[in-house]
Amino acid sequence: MSTTRIKASDRTKVCQQIVTELKKKYGSRTPKADRTVLDSLLFAICLEGTPHDQAEAALLKFQESFFDYNEARVSSITELQKVFVDLSEPEWRAMRVRESLQIIFEGRYSYDIEDFKKKNLDAAEKYLKSIKSLTPFVIDYTMMTTLGSHTVPVNSSILECCIVLGLLPADTDISSAGDQLKAAVRKADAPLFFYLINELANDENYATLIHELDPPDQDDQMATLKHSAPHLKELLAGKLKSNSKPAKKSTSSSKTKSTAEKAPKKKTSKKTASTTAKKSSGTTKKKTAKKATKKK
Repeated sequence: MSTTRIKASDRTKVCQQIVTELKKKYGSRTPKADRTVLDSLLFAICLEGTPHDQAEAALLKFQESFFDYNEARVSSITELQKVFVDLSEPEWRAMRVRESLQIIFEGRYSYDIEDFKKKNLDAAEKYLKSIKSLTPFVIDYTMMTTLGSHTVPVNSSILECCIVLGLLPADTDISSAGDQLKAAVRKADAPLFFYLINELANDENYATLIHELDPPDQDDQMATLKHSAPHLKELLAGKLKSNSKPAKKSTSSSKTKSTAEKAPKKKTSKKTASTTAKKSSGTTKKKTAKKATKKK
């Protein structure tokens, strides 16, 4: 196993190479959005585990489905989750949206948290963490996009994607992944890097394959890291194949059918049929004779 220590600068170069490749696929700019702090938080709830355009559509649908945020706050989870039915885990998203609105309203009697932009980042982060149902992804995205914090939001799909590409070691967890990517990606480049890697991780054309692929060889992590960009090219070109084996088809039904087809049909003997007919005829005659005797 190689003992070469990976520096942040090594990962920075690879991240830049990955961005270059992903720009060709998903564009070179992050989608423009002029959202309030609260809207960014709600958008992040829609965005987790979802491509950007689907998250935007979900947020718009949510805003159009209720008269205002107060109506949404007092709605049931069942009513709210209908808005997110096109996304995964709609109930999960509905619960987080309602709890966020509830806690913000209870503390401020309004839904305006724009003053966070003037506060220090620690105070804003502490407040967001007080909303217990919010994930680190939602908090980091809100901090990055509206408050200017240097962070790279990571969730399970992004982590899995980075590990499969070889950008992060196989034993990396979500918390340390964010720290490693933050150290590797400059603050100015973080929004674009996040946008691109999130699109790849949640692209329906690649997400299933990424989930099924094994992490690259971990014996020489420096070599694995340097191969991340070529590995990405292979993924986008469709040259990587799933490691999962197709499920074996059940043969029990076919065997039963085959056995049934091969089994010879039982033939009824002519003699047996004739004998049965005679017995039946004799019995009928005896019964008729008895009835006639009784009448006399």
